[in-house]
Amino acid sequence: MTDRLERHWFRKGNGAKPADFADGFFIAELEFQCEFGLRAFGEMQNACSTDPRHPALIALAHALLVYAGNVAKILTAPAKASPRMRSRTKRIQGMLGLEGADFEQIRLARNYFEHFDERMDRFVGSHSGLLIHRRVQESYPTEVELDDGRKFEPAFLQFLETSTLQLILYDQTFSLPAIIKTLENIQSKAKEWLAARGPAAA
Repeated sequence: MTDRLERHWFRKGNGAKPADFADGFFIAELEFQCEFGLRAFGEMQNACSTDPRHPALIALAHALLVYAGNVAKILTAPAKASPRMRSRTKRIQGMLGLEGADFEQIRLARNYFEHFDERMDRFVGSHSGLLIHRRVQESYPTEVELDDGRKFEPAFLQFLETSTLQLILYDQTFSLPAIIKTLENIQSKAKEWLAARGPAAA
């Protein structure tokens, strides 16, 4: 079986490809990654409505951050990035009106999960007091009582507060609704750009 493709010329020409030749692919990928981040958040909301303490909610938060992190990768360049990558990320930000967009919170939260073994090494070895591995519940407890009656101010390596959808990763707090607003904004801009250029842009 042979697939038949209809050609839609966005740009014609001969010679070397211009620097922005593949920008449409990157912007289509942005839209794709935003969509799956939003879907992961939708699954979180569905699961939360059934059981707001289910541990799988942490896994869904991780999935959301993976997709959000992929968006950040397309729109920002690391310190050691090539000039070509730096130019492309700056160009795409400009094309979508996202100049100066801040992805630091997404990067920090995603990296915490991606390098969780390193975080455990660091915090388990340095923390004084009660340190709890992981918890999902409606509100963050300021105090916990052990079965022997002792009371402690707890710290958590991973904590998801389902009443606010705040993610607490040891000593940092991340707002998942704020991350979702960022993805919605980027997806909207990517869709507008792609629609204005027709099928060839994707």
